[in-house]
Amino acid sequence: MVKRARTLPWFAALLALVAVSVCIRLGFWQLERAETKTQWQQELSERAEAGRRSMAELESLQEPGNFPVMLTGTPDNEHTILLDNRIHQGTAGYHVLTPIRTASGSWVLLNRGWWPRGRERDQLPAIPAIPESISVAGRSYVYSDKVFTLADDDFTQITWPLRVQRVEMTTLSEVLGVSLLPFEVRAEPDAELETGGQMVREWTGRVMTPERHRAYAVQWFAMAAALVVLILRAALRQKRNSDKEMEA
Repeated sequence: MVKRARTLPWFAALLALVAVSVCIRLGFWQLERAETKTQWQQELSERAEAGRRSMAELESLQEPGNFPVMLTGTPDNEHTILLDNRIHQGTAGYHVLTPIRTASGSWVLLNRGWWPRGRERDQLPAIPAIPESISVAGRSYVYSDKVFTLADDDFTQITWPLRVQRVEMTTLSEVLGVSLLPFEVRAEPDAELETGGQMVREWTGRVMTPERHRAYAVQWFAMAAALVVLILRAALRQKRNSDKEMEA
């Protein structure tokens, strides 16, 4: 009597192929991220070498992000904005954004850095004011439109400081009653703005390097290769067992 050869379950084979495909796709995605980070670092280096720009120069650029800049103007301490869900060393807090009226009459948000939230979320922290006239070195930054938030901001009842989940310049311009520039200025880490304790300014501490992305890509490709080897070994083992059964 001839015994019927057993085959690998089709769903197991399909699952293995999907896993290999996912690993390969993630590997290429990490390589793309590495290339993007490399270009970004080159852009930062080139723009830093060009020297600090004036606010007037940045206002005329179509892509004003990532430029060293010197900001001179008058702060509006009464209408500070708190960007929620900013974490520093495991502690929840805010990025503190203060509107600045520049010497040319334009308005821009100055990101003064990170400030702790405090024990009670419903009680907003007291934000120290900055002098009536400032001149601070910083870097321009354009927020991405693709930002995930747990909930939309509610502007039906506005109180100050204003807590927001994301920075959307058009909406904040309407709330403030001024026309904000499409970028913020992030104060340099050594800037002295507040009286007393300074805010934490670590703008690039959590950015993954291109080398780390490439290392992750290698890991994903290695995992895909290992899965292929396991699939082939299982198939060969199954074939040998089937041949033995057919000969029996």
